Amino acid sequence: MILAAALLGGCESNTAAPALSPQARLELENRSLNLLLLAAESDLDDVSCNAIEALVRVAPRAGLPAFRKATVSPSPLVRYAGFVALGELRDRDSLKAVMAAVADPHPHVRLAAAFAACRCGKDGYARLLFGALKDGPDENARAEAASLIGRLQDRRATKRLRAALTWPGSAKSKHVTLAIHGALAALGDQDSLHELINYSQGDPASRTEALLLLADLGNPEGRDALRYRLLGASEEYDEARLIAARGLGKLGYRDGYDLALKMLAFIDPDPSPTPENPSRTFPVRSMAIHALAEIGDPRALPALRALAAVPDDARLQVAACYAICRILAR
Repeated sequence: MILAAALLGGCESNTAAPALSPQARLELENRSLNLLLLAAESDLDDVSCNAIEALVRVAPRAGLPAFRKATVSPSPLVRYAGFVALGELRDRDSLKAVMAAVADPHPHVRLAAAFAACRCGKDGYARLLFGALKDGPDENARAEAASLIGRLQDRRATKRLRAALTWPGSAKSKHVTLAIHGALAALGDQDSLHELINYSQGDPASRTEALLLLADLGNPEGRDALRYRLLGASEEYDEARLIAARGLGKLGYRDGYDLALKMLAFIDPDPSPTPENPSRTFPVRSMAIHALAEIGDPRALPALRALAAVPDDARLQVAACYAICRILAR
């Protein structure tokens, strides 16, 4: 498989983590980056999107041509990822395409284009995000609108987001409510941060969403809630524990390193996954990889390098290369 070829050279499996020479570090980073660039143009939508999201974080300028190409993909999912990436980069050279895409037939692509327009200085397009938050076609669209508003990092949105908590479409959906609290917490709202901490102790579905938002925020006040889910809640699912490990890693703690390294080899014991109960193998391994990326411990590099060279699942290759780039950047 083409995605594996970029990393096959020199990818022996190691149980220890020998110190890498500067040359070896550069070669590993280059191979990982090359795989991400290849994956960004994959025919598999989820692989392409994951690679685009990774490149935004580790090599945005190198990924810019792929981001622009993604915006004309026949896949709404890929177009969405492309426009969000252009927004993160504030790529004003793509503004014409961005503004045209606010009329895209897919609602999520319209949201991504509105986000990118705002990031490129067209503040008036925020009204499209708030309009979708209030009257979006479903709760996923409303929650996505809230998340993108938070990513604008514009504190002027705080008042309207607080008001949005009382809108009928928000009040009836925990998913939307949590997304609004996540956006507010990203803008520095302490009350919403504490709401997320409270939700992280609630029912399983809300708990997982709240943990994801806390992990992404990287706010020190969420440390105890994350640590409890990692270490203190013995009944917790591995997925939630790995999310907590990622959040603690972002805060500079390595509490979840051993768990994350172990879960790189996780295999779902259920031999017959169904659409109602899909296989957990990829989600758990992916969460473990992203936890290691945030923890940043170079001892994980051999295991990640070996995983990136296995062509069984291109999504895991992308995640492993992302983690390698993050760790080497430190």
